[in-house]
Amino acid sequence: MNIRALMPKRTRTIVISVAAIVLVWLVVSRSLVAYLAGSAPAAALWLDSRQPEALVNVADQALNAAATSAVDAAPISPPSDRAGDSGQYLPDSASQNAKNIDRAFAQFEKVGRNQSVNRPVPLSDETVVRGWAITALTSDPLNAPALRILGQLAEADNDDVQAARFMQAASRLSKHENIAAFWLLRDSAKAGHYKDAVYFADILLRADPQTDRFVVPVLGQISEDKEGAALLKGALADDPPWRAQFIADFPSTVPDVRTPLDILLSLRTNPVPLKPDEIGPYLDFLVAYKFYGLAYYTWLQFLPPDALRHASLLFNGNFDDELSGLPFDWKITPGAGVTIDIVQRPDKIGQNALLVDFQFGRVDYHSVTELVVLPPGTYQFNGEYKGALVGPRGMVWRVVCANGTVTNGGESPAIIGATPNWQNVSFTFTVPAKDCPAQYVRLDLDARMASEHLITGSVLFDDLQISRVANPPMSGG
Repeated sequence: MNIRALMPKRTRTIVISVAAIVLVWLVVSRSLVAYLAGSAPAAALWLDSRQPEALVNVADQALNAAATSAVDAAPISPPSDRAGDSGQYLPDSASQNAKNIDRAFAQFEKVGRNQSVNRPVPLSDETVVRGWAITALTSDPLNAPALRILGQLAEADNDDVQAARFMQAASRLSKHENIAAFWLLRDSAKAGHYKDAVYFADILLRADPQTDRFVVPVLGQISEDKEGAALLKGALADDPPWRAQFIADFPSTVPDVRTPLDILLSLRTNPVPLKPDEIGPYLDFLVAYKFYGLAYYTWLQFLPPDALRHASLLFNGNFDDELSGLPFDWKITPGAGVTIDIVQRPDKIGQNALLVDFQFGRVDYHSVTELVVLPPGTYQFNGEYKGALVGPRGMVWRVVCANGTVTNGGESPAIIGATPNWQNVSFTFTVPAKDCPAQYVRLDLDARMASEHLITGSVLFDDLQISRVANPPMSGG
């Protein structure tokens, strides 16, 4: 009786033990395979020859291993490489822009998420790589990377129709399949299907903002077409998360420097208005390539109505408006041993002044500047200051041409010593008729050598103005 009862218990124990061992093996092996699929796919396939992720990864590694025969894509030329001897912007031709797009795609694939490139595998190895991708799809029919690999191989065989089918399927299954999305972006842009191109560009830039250096050149080509420009404006009007970076990169990708202005003006009345840091890169681009007139016009277009009403030859000379950081507003470059700030005037409630406060010792003063666009002629600079400065040299206001040459008479007397009450500072200067399309108004520490950087004290400035001198005095002959 006891023996009969004992045997079933032993049997149950053996069965349970075997089942436990099998379950532990399945859990360990599957978890281990899943782990190895990403870090060591060949080892993962030794444990499970049909593991989809491992198959896709070895296929990608095979594509990358053959990259030595692929196009070594040159980076898209930055703006600094497209400036002539005069510094003027030299836009790409339409054919060069198209070549940039092809180079962008080749480079994109080379540094893409899966480190793969186009036309990468010798013909003799295509069957093996294709087999891995097909086996992965057999185990996982919704495997987007496997479909993308088949798309790359189809393009390597010059079968663009089949390549498009695989790429479309991969992109539908995963918005993070960047190579498929970019392939479809490029294909759509070349075919003139701009709605699809903007759609895939949006997918790429949302999924991976770092793809902007590849995507923006394609959108630059699209913007040259009226339909494409309208679609791009519509996408930007929705304030996508990539809008600011796109606006910063866009000017260097189009042949006409006025194209970005057209895009920006379309967003001027947008429910989500442009911020100064979105407008600034375009203005900086124009200033860098000496399109001062267009830069100034653009800046005026985006001034708030109140600021536009009191805009004058020198903007924000009373320092009452918050500094925007844009070229035609004050720019303060900090230094060591000196504090530069906008503060409230002690004698006028609600009004501001510029404060320059030097600590004791040698200072590393940089600058306070504003870019202005004054036509040739004679002008008067006026302002107020008060404070006390102790040192071998003082501070001066200067007006210099944007190319660095000093305008005729463009410098104030040195501001030094104790001035307890507000006092006027003024000087007359002349903008020459040649080689001075724009100017900088600068507050400088008039130091010529290291010892003259020893200065202490503080000074306030306010009510700065520039006015045209209608009848300048004749110079003596």
